[in-house]
Amino acid sequence: MTTHSARGEALSLEGISKRFGDFQALSDIHLRIEPGELVALLGPSGSGKTSLLRIIAGLEQADRGRLKFGERDASHLSVQARRVGFVFQHYALFKHMRVADNIAFGLSVRPRSERPAAAAIRARVEHLLELVQLPGLGDRYPSQLSGGQRQRVALARALAIEPSVLLLDEPFGALDARVRKDLRRWLRELHRETGVTTVFVTHDQDEALELADRVVLMQGGRIEQVDTPERAYGAPATPFVFEFLGEGARLQAQASAGRLLLDGVDIGAADAAAHGEVQLHLRPEHLQLQPSPASDAVPVELIERHSSGPRSRLRLKLARSGQVLELDLPAGELPPTGSALHLRCTQWQVFG
Repeated sequence: MTTHSARGEALSLEGISKRFGDFQALSDIHLRIEPGELVALLGPSGSGKTSLLRIIAGLEQADRGRLKFGERDASHLSVQARRVGFVFQHYALFKHMRVADNIAFGLSVRPRSERPAAAAIRARVEHLLELVQLPGLGDRYPSQLSGGQRQRVALARALAIEPSVLLLDEPFGALDARVRKDLRRWLRELHRETGVTTVFVTHDQDEALELADRVVLMQGGRIEQVDTPERAYGAPATPFVFEFLGEGARLQAQASAGRLLLDGVDIGAADAAAHGEVQLHLRPEHLQLQPSPASDAVPVELIERHSSGPRSRLRLKLARSGQVLELDLPAGELPPTGSALHLRCTQWQVFG
């Protein structure tokens, strides 16, 4: 596909807060999304990501703060005036309408003075069917399509109005894993083709890391970190971000005289400000198991192992403190349970 320049608008959220009864859904959200950017709102249930998306769409009103599309204050604009495209998890297609009529719906219901000519609408629908790789299916009904095809139709319908911002709420959540993976790749290509500023909500970290230009990590109605997928994973700003993105382990260690001691073993330099008990956050790819001792390797016992396809899940107990960590490694030759091994840490993170 040819990559087009960005055609969407910038989106600015300035101090957005929202409460539902006693529940504080959003607290002082500040976020700028650049024209043509693809941004994921990522977090657990109740983190505020869907509430934020609905406020952008105009389906909910913020209690405080301002929302801008480009330089326009959109805080009090109606859903229709905002010209956003919205795709829900469960398609929300009109079952009694053909695919072509579903796609054309947003254009067909405009006031006569703003409605394109019938021929222009037909041409737009045909173009969108090509774009979402469903040419020739305009005469079918939603019930005659697969789940993945219905979601492509929902995206085509959202794009038909030429939205300034495209909003996707768990767009692939109702689909099986294989279809989800195929549609992720396709959505990335579609975004390159259209250049529409896109915000999508997901709780699936793999989906966010694979698709997004930037991820917005949310917890408890607040933003924990906004960053590229690479930096959010490799340099998490908070323990929550570390634990939410990817596999990780936590171990207690001691910082003393500029050195870091894990189970009494000096594993490397400590941050100058660190002193006393600290918590190490460790990624599996930064841990090495070896049979022979080394000056910077911590003695451990393999207390449990379980292989599942290409991966093995190990439980290790540190010899001195008895701390236990779980480690997910590529499957291979493993010593029996009860074996004495040595653990080297090549990289870690300590949060203040």
